Amino acid sequence: MSWIYRGALFMALVLVGIWGHDKQYGLWSLGFVLAAGILLEPRLRPVLILLPVAGMTGVAALLWQHPWY
Repeated sequence: MSWIYRGALFMALVLVGIWGHDKQYGLWSLGFVLAAGILLEPRLRPVLILLPVAGMTGVAALLWQHPWY
């Protein structure tokens, strides 16, 4: 992956982190940016098998945080 893509992904991670640090689901958006980085980096392709597991973990965490009253 070229340095332009790495720089753009890093800037996206920083911007999403700044935007989402005080929002209820803002930090969960970082996972989507990290997944994009994994998809673009050829050396990390074997890690793609973990993305569904991470997604279901995120869904379970969001349901756990949801107020049910």
